[in-house]
Amino acid sequence: MRLPESRFATAKPRRSGGAVALVLVVALLVALVAAVVVFTIRSRAPIFPIAETENTEDIVELWNASEYAALIEVADKRLEDYPLDETALSLRGFARFYLAMQEVNEERTQELLIGTVQDLHRVLLLEEPRLEAEIRYILGKAFFHRGVFFYDSAIEQLIEARSLGVNQLDLLEYLALASRELRLNEDAITYFEQAIEVGDEAVHKVNLADLLIEERRFLEADRLLEEVRAGNADVAVMQHTFESAGRSFRMQERWDDAIAMYNELLEMNESSVAAHYGLGETYLAMGDNNLARYEWREAVRLDPNHIESLQRLQEY
Repeated sequence: MRLPESRFATAKPRRSGGAVALVLVVALLVALVAAVVVFTIRSRAPIFPIAETENTEDIVELWNASEYAALIEVADKRLEDYPLDETALSLRGFARFYLAMQEVNEERTQELLIGTVQDLHRVLLLEEPRLEAEIRYILGKAFFHRGVFFYDSAIEQLIEARSLGVNQLDLLEYLALASRELRLNEDAITYFEQAIEVGDEAVHKVNLADLLIEERRFLEADRLLEEVRAGNADVAVMQHTFESAGRSFRMQERWDDAIAMYNELLEMNESSVAAHYGLGETYLAMGDNNLARYEWREAVRLDPNHIESLQRLQEY
């Protein structure tokens, strides 16, 4: 029995202007979530060997057919009579998670995730649950989607799932993102490196490069970004690559190279706010405040709520 593929992405919130102190705080938060904004995790789910019994056969059949809503209804009835039925609890928890991944209403998503956590925690109270590894795997992902205040729990469960034999690429991706958001950069770097060994995907290389740039490990970052630019990554990843390369070169005071990267980004996307902001930062570092202000004004013209550019225009 195989769990279906799921995808998720965290949307970047719109932001409004305000006092300088507030602007600085918001800008910091934006920087912290940058990787999540551009990163979509693809769930490559393992086979779950569910054993059928006389009383759970219908639940297992609904699971195999991906009929999650119907499964929950049948499991509810089963659990009224047998509150600790392992199969019913496990599959209801899994079904709630995958329904949450399909849900567009955030309040309903969180309700389903809370249900997932409750069901799977109850299963873990049983003696030697058959699906412990898979339960901890889904539980870790559910905690991640609950939000940043649950990232430490997500990491704990995912590490345990991995120790029990779950070897999924998306597990490494979740671990990398959660670790980065908690500012555990060395752990995040390790998980992205392992993800690259498993999947060799451009998006992993760019996100790893961003972490290396933060750690001022520029040679490693530049090598990764050059590999991506030489490949056939999709447009969104390539734009991220040019932005990251521009930032790396700017931090190294390689002004011409930084400008070249931001201009390449504008060739791909003439409405790139990130490119104009990056050019403004580069010109500021070069001592040309007029050109810097021009680029920040362009960024604000394209996005009137661009916090970083608004802040710079207040300062300069």
